[in-house]
Amino acid sequence: ILPILLLVMLDGLALSLLVCCCALVVSTVVDVSVGDKALPHIVYFLVDDLGYANTGFTNDEPLTPNIDELASQGAILESFYTYKFCSPSRSSFLSGRLPYHVNEMNQPPNYPAGGVDRNMTMISEVLKRSNYSCHQLGKWHAGMSSADRLPINRGFDSSFGYLSGSEDHFRQIRSGEVDLWWNNQPAYGLNGTYGTFMYSNHSINLIKDHNPAQPLFMYIAFQNVHVPLQVPDMFLDRYNSSIFSPRRHCLGMISAVDDAIGNITAALKEANLFDNTLIIFSSDNGGPSDHANNYPFRGAKGTLFEGGIRAVAFVAGGYLPKNMIGQKIPGRMHIADWYSTFAYLVGQDPTDVKAQAANLPPIDSFNMWPMLSGQNYTSPRNTIPLATPFGTLNVTGIIDGPYKFLRGFMDNSYFPGIHMPNSSAAWKNQSISCFPGCLFNIETDPIEHMEISAQYPEIVTRMAALTDEMIADHYQSPGIFHADPDARSVAEEKYHGFWGPWQPSGPPLPPPPAPPAPSSGVFLRHSSAPTLCITVQQNNETLFGVDGNVLGVVFGQCDAYSKWAIDEDTNTIYNVQIALKNKKVSFLHQDQSCDILTDVAVMKNYHDMGVIYVARTRTLQVPGCGNQCATPSTKWGDLRNATLILNDCSVSSASGFILDPSNVQ
Repeated sequence: ILPILLLVMLDGLALSLLVCCCALVVSTVVDVSVGDKALPHIVYFLVDDLGYANTGFTNDEPLTPNIDELASQGAILESFYTYKFCSPSRSSFLSGRLPYHVNEMNQPPNYPAGGVDRNMTMISEVLKRSNYSCHQLGKWHAGMSSADRLPINRGFDSSFGYLSGSEDHFRQIRSGEVDLWWNNQPAYGLNGTYGTFMYSNHSINLIKDHNPAQPLFMYIAFQNVHVPLQVPDMFLDRYNSSIFSPRRHCLGMISAVDDAIGNITAALKEANLFDNTLIIFSSDNGGPSDHANNYPFRGAKGTLFEGGIRAVAFVAGGYLPKNMIGQKIPGRMHIADWYSTFAYLVGQDPTDVKAQAANLPPIDSFNMWPMLSGQNYTSPRNTIPLATPFGTLNVTGIIDGPYKFLRGFMDNSYFPGIHMPNSSAAWKNQSISCFPGCLFNIETDPIEHMEISAQYPEIVTRMAALTDEMIADHYQSPGIFHADPDARSVAEEKYHGFWGPWQPSGPPLPPPPAPPAPSSGVFLRHSSAPTLCITVQQNNETLFGVDGNVLGVVFGQCDAYSKWAIDEDTNTIYNVQIALKNKKVSFLHQDQSCDILTDVAVMKNYHDMGVIYVARTRTLQVPGCGNQCATPSTKWGDLRNATLILNDCSVSSASGFILDPSNVQ
């Protein structure tokens, strides 16, 4: 009998709705064992935006008896880390890479590409080598602009869910169109039912139709408890009406997920699969401050405090060794580590040969099975790069050993209570400035009460250097970070009101042509990529958390937004097409000093502190701040979409900026 691995991501709740049974074609099983041990079935329950304290086994308020029972019969992962929000965590799990090596952006349904690079091998493809039957249900959010980015074409035998990051729970509508996809086409006629019910019933049908002789992988990514806060009254009524409404709705939504997990678990037992199944349960990030609770940890979704990135998680199921039942595992683990762990369990080499051939970052995943199975009590993971400035909210952070180093302006820095939130203002206006950096010891102080940078300057220096190395090694899967109008046209004309892929398979197409470049000004090219120009990142959400008027500065196509001029008075550069002379290329800093707040170049009104062009060395320098220059951000592939970052002027990529007065684009 084959063991089953059950992975469920909580983003929505699946209960009871008659969904059309899909015809499941079961391939002939050739080899279903590693050595003399049968392959496990794998089920992953991934819950969206679930707070650390939003389960019954971590708090006394949520009513989650099915989740609690699984947790009591499994092992709690006390130090399980994710990204600070949705798509990067999912991209990390699917690709086996830490988010800074695959994706740190959330893409709406009409943004081209993003998610997981097409040349990275997903975990489903690894499992297929061992003849797994692989199924994706619920939230995808890992790329959808072309058909080759859909789950059905990335190793999954079936797919039923929504392709973007959020939508109406009852109608499945996002920005005026339906987002619900079944395999390779819109799920016509299936929208209009609470999402958790649909995904639960579809999961149960797959289990009933599954050939138990073949190993099974189910990736169940619930929509709950992500906004909008919607839940059937049957779950809301389980909680007292006096509870603060957003919190009460969140509680109802997790109870809906609990019923779904109970029903799916019952189906596994009825099909005689449970005893050989490994079940994984986790959130994709911390809970949002307006309706979820991450007690006892500081912060919330979107922050790099433990409340934003340390997720509630456990492993359970009959495949888990009996000696691990009831255990708490303190060892550090990242959601990316499931990749190598699964590969080990199914006897496959996790090395991503396809990505290697495309000069993409290798996997960062560690095999955690020795720790999860009790063979040892230590984790191989000591360091976790948390985020670079390229992700939204423009903050950086890294964990190394017992220390966490943060740099940026940290919102939602509050300390939660046991039952929160209690009002709409309970969490607001609580932020701290981590410039030039904050230091915490998360082993002795996991709640992050004590900021200790002043006490340990040598550790701050070391952690800052690790952070700079992480930034220099950043890779973002290619994408166009603004809307493509063709996406809606295809949704309405081809798919009859459903979002879906609209571009041909392959690399993302360039955005529509910009207006002709103005005759004045010059292009700023780099000798290592002469076909690309420094340009303004349009509709940029990356930096809105700092200032709504801030625009990112990146390498991209040479167009109307790529023409620059030099201010004769200050020698600083400004954009001819969209900026006045008082909006310069700069690095955010404090009080016109050299206390740089972020390593990412932006366009901002910073007067004489803007970056200057030095013709003699062909560098972009920060005036009066020592040997600091703007340099390209990434070593992976070409420079397209690479951001300008602050670096030492002596590095090889600092020089080589070419002023090109032509209009040749």
